[in-house]
Amino acid sequence: MKSAIRVCADWESTHDTPVYTLTETCPECGGSAVNSAPAPYNPEDPHGEYRRALKRRESG
Repeated sequence: MKSAIRVCADWESTHDTPVYTLTETCPECGGSAVNSAPAPYNPEDPHGEYRRALKRRESG
């Protein structure tokens, strides 16, 4: 899933607060903008084994 909201990649060194945008560049400094949220993945997923088993069971 692609996030539409981006944040200035250099906001910590350039701005006082994060600068959010929908474009690929920062509207204030012109720097690049990156995805503002990390992927929802946890490598230590405690329920992953059960979720994958259920998925296999449902698919056939």
